[in-house]
This record gives sequence, C-alpha cells and structure tokens, in this order.
Amino acid sequence: MKTWLFKNILMKKYSFFFILLIISYSATAQSKMNIAGFPQFNQYLNPALTGYDGTSVQGFYRNQLTTFDKAPQTFLISGEINLSNPSQEASIGQVNHSLGLATVYEDFGATTTSGLNLSYAASVKITKALNFRAGLAVTYDNVKTKTETLTPGEMNDPAYQALKNNNTLNKYGLNAGIAVASENFYAGYAAYDAVKQGNGNEAYFNDTYVLQHAVQAGYRHPFTNGFGLVANGRYRYDEYQKGVGEGQLKAVFMNTAWLGGGYRQDIGTILTAGVRVGQFKIGYSRELNTHRVIGERMGANEIVLSYHFAPIVQKAGKQLSIW
Repeated sequence: MKTWLFKNILMKKYSFFFILLIISYSATAQSKMNIAGFPQFNQYLNPALTGYDGTSVQGFYRNQLTTFDKAPQTFLISGEINLSNPSQEASIGQVNHSLGLATVYEDFGATTTSGLNLSYAASVKITKALNFRAGLAVTYDNVKTKTETLTPGEMNDPAYQALKNNNTLNKYGLNAGIAVASENFYAGYAAYDAVKQGNGNEAYFNDTYVLQHAVQAGYRHPFTNGFGLVANGRYRYDEYQKGVGEGQLKAVFMNTAWLGGGYRQDIGTILTAGVRVGQFKIGYSRELNTHRVIGERMGANEIVLSYHFAPIVQKAGKQLSIW
C-alpha cells in the first residue's frame, strides 16, 4: 500500500478522493498485472509453458480505470520459439526445448515501469499424450517516478524527500514453474520472484516485489466440427494481498471465432470475443468492475494480437486450436 501512496502522492489535477481510490485499487489489483487474455500469455505467467502453443508472437494493450485521466496503461509484447521439429512427433522420454522473450511497459500517473522477461522451458514426453514441463525466467524491472509532477501535502515528508533523492528502482528476479500438458489440457504452478535483488530506491522494495505463488489450468473440448468449449482458470497468492482467483469460459465456433465471459475475484466480470484469420488472432476483452466512483463503473479494455508461425492445419474430425 505505501508503495502506491508515495509513487502517486497527490498528483496534479487530481482530488484527494481520487488518489485514495487509485491507492485502494492498486493495492488490491496491481501487484502482478491483471491480464484478461491470460490464456494467450502462458509463457509470461509460467515459464514452464514457454513454447507450449508452438512458435508465436503476441501482444496486448490494456487500459484500466477507463473513466479517469492518466489511468494505468499497459503494453506487452512476447515471443516464443519451440525448438523441436513440428513435423516430427516426439517419442516417450524425448526432451524438447523452448525459449521466450517478453517486454512490458506500464504507465500509471507519475510512475512508469519497464520490464524484460527471458524464459526457458524443457519438456519431456512421459506418456503418448502427456508431457511434463519445467522452466525458468530471468526478469528485470525498472520503476521510475517523475517527482516533478507530484504535489506533496507536506514538503518535508521523509518519504517524499527520499523519493526526490532517488526516484528509480531496478529489480532483478527469477521465476520458476512446472506444468503437465497435453494437446487439449494444461495445468501448472509458478513462483514469481523466487529470487530477487534490487538497487536504487529500495525503501518500498519488500512489499512491491513479494514472492507470489500461482496455479493455472486450461481444458478445451470440441463437441462437433463446428462447436467447442474452452475453460481456463488462474489463482495467485502472496502474503500481502492474499489470494485472487479468476476463471473464463469460451464458446468457439468453426475453430475460427469465440465468445465468452469470466469473473475475477474482487474485481468483476470479464466479457471477451475474438476471431482467427489464418495464423493471426485478434481478441478484445472488456472488464466491468463491481465498484462505482461518482456514479461511473470502473473497468478495463484490452486488445490482444497474436501470430503463429506454423500454419493452423485443419485436421480431419473435431479439433480446437484456440485457448
């Protein structure tokens, strides 16, 4: 909580009420960014799932608290390479390797965050249909606050003076994950910031980058050649914010278009839709927050784009290629 308080102390053009709103919202939702389209960013959320969906590149743009100026905006671009030969089926006991790279930029009021995530995963086939996966990700984050845009309530506040003297934090971390996966099912566990170091203004380091645990799973089933369902869920926990769970269900038509909805604990409802055109996918999500401010509902918009380098081959019979 104190991190967001001193990063956004009485920003110009904002009332004290709005600052309290942002602090409250941030403390409950922002320790690890919310991603409405999280099933498409498994590499970023669990390094063990790097390359699980093949070689691809994807990205999203997200804005939150959409009715307010200088509200949080997030840009993320990631790519992953499955180093196995897609034309050859792996034999039991065979190990395959994947690499991934993600970059993220967040802008919230006077504070910006830039980050990199370099991941590696190894996958071994343990049965004809099931793989065991393990992965690591090296992370870097740079957090910077533009103190010249802040108007403190008290110029001699020691926290504000410390921020003026050093307005940057560099954080280095290591994420780890494991998972089991098949063509239409995955389940995994990841630990964020299992190892971390930092330099710069570390006064707020401990409660900003805490060890987080996350479990995530998905299952998809084609009922006919033209219709299928996809379910995804995620739960994350840390000692400060405790647990946050979310789930989504999508209806997929002709393996080409989808329409669905979901719910994130303590945040609200998520509506999502998208379409696949060849190797491209584009999706849109709208979050409807359960809270209202001055009669207006808070929420978020998110647009996701992705491209798979291996063509989507329409096999005979029922199938799904959308998560």
